[in-house]
Amino acid sequence: MKKIKFWRGPILILAGILCLGISAMIGSTIDANGFVREPAFFLIPVSYLFFFAGIITTIFFFAKVLMKK
Repeated sequence: MKKIKFWRGPILILAGILCLGISAMIGSTIDANGFVREPAFFLIPVSYLFFFAGIITTIFFFAKVLMKK
C-alpha cells in the first residue's frame, strides 16, 4: 500500500509532462485572418494542474513519512 501512495505524485507529474508533450506535438497553426488555432490548448492548463498536484502530493507524502520517524 505504501508503494501505491508513493507513486501517486510521480504519476501526476508524468501526466503533466505528457500533456505538455502532446500539446506540443499537435502544434498550432495560424489561419488566413491571423488567428492562432490550437486544437489542444486545453492540455496546457491541465498539464499545470497535474504537475502542481503531483508536486504537492509528493511533498505531503514525504512530510508524512518524516513525521512518523
